[in-house]
Amino acid sequence: MPDAFPHFTRKLPRQTGISFRRVGGAIAPFFFIAAVVLTISLSFSLIGGIDEYMFAFHYELPFILIVFSALLYLMRPGMLRVLVAATPIIVLYLGMDLYYTFMHSIVKLDDLLLLPEGLIVSPTWVQVGVWAALGIWVLTFIILLKRRLWQLVLPLVLVVAAAVPPMIAFNKPAKFLKIAESRGINIVPWSDRWTVAQMGRAISLMLFAAAKQKAMGELALLPMIADPGRDPALLKSTLQDPRNIHIIVLESFLDPEQFKGLKFLTPPAPPQFKALRKKMHVATSPVFGGGTAQAEFEILCGVPSLELYTSAEFNMLDGAKTPCLPNMLTEVGYRTIATQSYKPDFFNSEKAYRSLGFEEINYPTAFAGNRPTYLKQEDRENYIFDGDLFNQNLSYVEKVLAEGRPFLNYVLGTYGHLPHDTDLVRFPPKVEIAGLDKHSQTNLAIQQFYYRAGALVDYLQKLRALDPKSLIVVASDHLPPLDGGPRIYQKFGYALTVNGEYKLNIWFYDGPEHKNLAWPDYHYEFMDFILDVLTEERICQQTVCKNREKWSSEKTIASYNNIMSRGAGIVRQSAPLVADAPNNLPATPSSELPTKQLVQ
Repeated sequence: MPDAFPHFTRKLPRQTGISFRRVGGAIAPFFFIAAVVLTISLSFSLIGGIDEYMFAFHYELPFILIVFSALLYLMRPGMLRVLVAATPIIVLYLGMDLYYTFMHSIVKLDDLLLLPEGLIVSPTWVQVGVWAALGIWVLTFIILLKRRLWQLVLPLVLVVAAAVPPMIAFNKPAKFLKIAESRGINIVPWSDRWTVAQMGRAISLMLFAAAKQKAMGELALLPMIADPGRDPALLKSTLQDPRNIHIIVLESFLDPEQFKGLKFLTPPAPPQFKALRKKMHVATSPVFGGGTAQAEFEILCGVPSLELYTSAEFNMLDGAKTPCLPNMLTEVGYRTIATQSYKPDFFNSEKAYRSLGFEEINYPTAFAGNRPTYLKQEDRENYIFDGDLFNQNLSYVEKVLAEGRPFLNYVLGTYGHLPHDTDLVRFPPKVEIAGLDKHSQTNLAIQQFYYRAGALVDYLQKLRALDPKSLIVVASDHLPPLDGGPRIYQKFGYALTVNGEYKLNIWFYDGPEHKNLAWPDYHYEFMDFILDVLTEERICQQTVCKNREKWSSEKTIASYNNIMSRGAGIVRQSAPLVADAPNNLPATPSSELPTKQLVQ
C-alpha cells in the first residue's frame, strides 16, 4: 500500500529527535543545579558538615530553581550561562558548609552582611582574589545579558518571584513566619544545624532573618527593666580599694598539652610557663574557630551573646552607653583604656568600645590614621606579635600609673589569628611533634604558642612588678579552627570538650586571693567575678553574681535586652520592676525569640 503521507513520515523521526533534544537541553540545567547542591550537601555531611535530609529539598529546591531560572533566562543561550547562573548558588552552599565544618557555626544573613567588613580586615591577596572573582562574574553576566526588552519579560517576572520571599521576610517578618509555619517551615528551636538540615540553606537564611527582624520590633515594645546589679552607685558603695584592673584577651590561645593524641618530642611551652600553669583555669567561650567579638562582649558585658538581633552584638552598638563593665568603672572614677591590636573595622570595635564605656581606644599606627595611639606597628599584612604588644603596653601602663588614678587596662591581642603566619627567622620552630605535618595549621599554631607563652609569662612578671596590687585576668577568646575544625580536635584527642563541642578555653588569674573565690565557668561570668574580687564579695552580697548563682533565662534576656537596646539607641519605656526579681518580671515574648539554649 502506498504511503499516503510520505512527507510526514519522513520528517517525523527527525522532528521528534529535535524536540527531545530541545526539551532535554531546556531541563538539563535544572537537573544539573539540583544534582550539584545535593552533592555538596551530602558530601560535606560525611566530613563533619551539616547533615542533609532529603526532605529539606521539599522546601528548598523550588526556591533555588526559581532563582536559578531567573539568572539563567536573563542571559543568552549557551553552556557558559549555566555556569554563571549556578555560581552564586554553589558559592552559598559551599560557603555555608565550609563555615560549619571549620567554625562549627551556622551562617546567618548577618554573617553574609559582614563579608565587606571581613574583606577589609583580610590579607591583600584575599581581597584581590575575591574582587577579581566577583569582577569576572559580573563582567561575564553583563556580556551574556539579553539585549532585547521583550526577551527580558519572563526573566524579570522570575526575578520578582524570587525576590518576594526575602522581601516579605524583612518587611513583614511576622507574616512571613506565620505563612512559613502554616506550611510546616519553621526554626527548630534547639538547633540551628537541624533547622538548616531540614529546611535548607536559603530557606533557613530567610527564617533566621525574619525571626530577628520580628524580635527587633518586639524589643522596642518591651519595658526597660531596672537592673540594680549594674548600678554604678552600688559599685561605689561596695568599693573600698579601687585596684587597677588588667584584662588581656588573646586570639586563639590554646593549650597544646590538651592534645592527648599528639606526641611531643620537645616541650610545647618554655620552662617558665610551668609556674603560670598553677594559675590556669578553664571557662566556656560562646564561640569556636572565630567570632572574637562575641567573647569580648561576654567578658566585658557579663551576659551571654545570645545573638537575638545580630550575629555579632558589637555590630549593633553605635556608641550609645551601655551598662557594661567599662562604663560602670568610669562612673566610679576609673580611667578606661582599650588597646585593640588590629583594624578599627574589626567587628565594629570603635563604636562598640565607645558603647561599652572605654574613654580611650588605641589601634596600631598602621591602621589608626589620625587617631591618637601609643601602639607602634606599621606592618599592615601581619598581626603584631604578643610580646611586642605587651612591651609597648607595659611602657604605657607605667605612664598611666604615674597619674595616680585607678584604671582599666583592656588589651586584645590578635597574633594567634589564622593563618598563623610566623617570622621563622625571628621565631624558628621550637617544638618537635611526632608525625605532624610541619606545614599544617596545627603545627604552626603550636609553634606560635611556644613563643606566645614565653611572652605572656614575661609580661605578667613585669606587670606585677609595676602594679603589685592590681587584678589581672588573661583569657583566650576561642580555639582556632586549625586544619579541619572540630574534627582535628577530635582526631588529636583534645581533652577540653563538653558534649562534642570545643568551646572550653584556658584562662589565668593573678590578683587578690581570698578563700571564698568563686571561679567563672563561662566567659559571661568574668564581669561579675572581677567585681566580686574588686569589692571583696560585698557587691555579691547585695546582688546576684553569675559566678556564684545561676540566673534564670528571663532575667538573662532582660539584662541582655537592656544592653542591646541602650547600645543601639532604641528608646524603651522604663518598668518599675527589677531584673533581680525574676518572678515579678512582666510577660515578655522571649519564648518566641530565636534564642540559643542558655548554658547554665
